[in-house]
Amino acid sequence: GRTSLFTPLPMEGIKLLFGVYHDPSLENLKKMLDVFVYDSSALTEELISLRHKSILANPQHLENFLKSIDLSKFQMGDFTANLPDIKHPTLITWGRDDRFVPIDWSLKLLNGLPDARLHVFSQCGHWAQWEHADAFNRLVIDFLNH
Repeated sequence: GRTSLFTPLPMEGIKLLFGVYHDPSLENLKKMLDVFVYDSSALTEELISLRHKSILANPQHLENFLKSIDLSKFQMGDFTANLPDIKHPTLITWGRDDRFVPIDWSLKLLNGLPDARLHVFSQCGHWAQWEHADAFNRLVIDFLNH
């Protein structure tokens, strides 16, 4: 569940994410997005601005997220024992360079789900669907078609 064999938790990205939720400033968002993706030079000011506006437009979400974190710090269980109950084919995608969720968690999912496939994108952070959009879309379409 909540431990990593290789990475101390919480990871750098999660710490920065909490910083954004506690203080949703543009500066905090930029710090978080800088580690959200493998190549932060691909982030445009327009994209950052859109993400920031979206965060500020939903203050209730910020408040609810912080409340849920406070409530779940000691209550979140390890649900890996329930993974075998999911009988549907499952596609797991992961960024090899994810600084939010350790890559060994993808192996826990792969091991626990009875009908799972794992695709790891190299040179990829936490946002595979954006960082490798074309390859990600082809992968998902192929998975859904078969």
